[in-house]
Amino acid sequence: MKQSKSEFEPRNTEFFECDCYGTNDLIRAEYSKWVWKNSDGTESNDRELNITFETHLADWDKYDIRANFLVKFWQKFSWRIRNAFRILLTGVITQRGYFSPCRSLVDRKESTVENMFGYQTTKNLAKWLDTKADEIKADYEADLVKWEEERKSVTI
Repeated sequence: MKQSKSEFEPRNTEFFECDCYGTNDLIRAEYSKWVWKNSDGTESNDRELNITFETHLADWDKYDIRANFLVKFWQKFSWRIRNAFRILLTGVITQRGYFSPCRSLVDRKESTVENMFGYQTTKNLAKWLDTKADEIKADYEADLVKWEEERKSVTI
C-alpha cells in the first residue's frame, strides 16, 4: 500500500509539540534498542520506549498578564527567591501541573472560538506508540524463539 506524503511515518525518535505554557513545551518519544554481544558468544537485547515531557511550569504563570509590570516583576522575583531557598534547604523542588497536547475551545457565552490545537500531534503520538509497541513485541517474540533454540541446543 502506498503512503501519502502527509501520512505520519514513525521514526525511532520523534518530537511532539504541546501548547501548554509556551512554545518550548515538547513531548520527546524515543525507541531505544541496545544489543550487546558477550565474550562467551551470547547476546543481550534491551528495547525500551521512553517518553520525556518538557514543559515550563511556574507558580507565577497564574498571575494576570494585565497586571502592573512592577507587580508582575516582584511576584516572579519573590517566587524565585522562595523556591531557591526551598532547593537550598531540602535539595529538591516539585512542580505540579498538567500537560495538554490537544485542546480546543468554543465558548458560546463569551462568543469565543479558539482554534483546535494538537489533534494531529496527538494522533501521531498515539500512532507512534502503537507502532513502536508492536515493534518491541515482534522483536521480543523473535528473541524468545532464539533464546529457546539456544537453550535446547545447550541441553542436547
